[in-house]
Amino acid sequence: MTVELFAALVVIALGLVQVLLQAAEYRRVHGVAYANSAQDAPPATKDSILLGRLTRALRNLHETLPFFLGLVVLLALIGVSTPATQWAAIVFAAARIVYLPLYMLGAPYLRGLVWTVSYAALVSLALAAFRAVDPALLSRLLPTG
Repeated sequence: MTVELFAALVVIALGLVQVLLQAAEYRRVHGVAYANSAQDAPPATKDSILLGRLTRALRNLHETLPFFLGLVVLLALIGVSTPATQWAAIVFAAARIVYLPLYMLGAPYLRGLVWTVSYAALVSLALAAFRAVDPALLSRLLPTG
């Protein structure tokens, strides 16, 4: 297993923890009976601040996780694992781990900085994948002037 794939495993485990935290808070706020219903009607109680933050943090992970997983799997399939891609994957995973408690605590500026770091790590992984593209393939795909 490459470092990048291990980082993906860590982020998947983080996602599972986030789902559990959000579900537990949802049940605490709205009750087990409502949580287990079809939820056809809005809940009788308002979401807690923590539930809102956990829900938004999970949604944010859902927005970036497909890109991260896709890039890590793509890099593994093409056999690219360099110190740069390894560090980018580690930084992404670490930033996502730090991001969750910052979101739960409502730390807006630091949270935004951590999100930016995780996004930069994604861009770095994408650039590494593009650098691995065979120039001969590019010359066949791109028209020459």
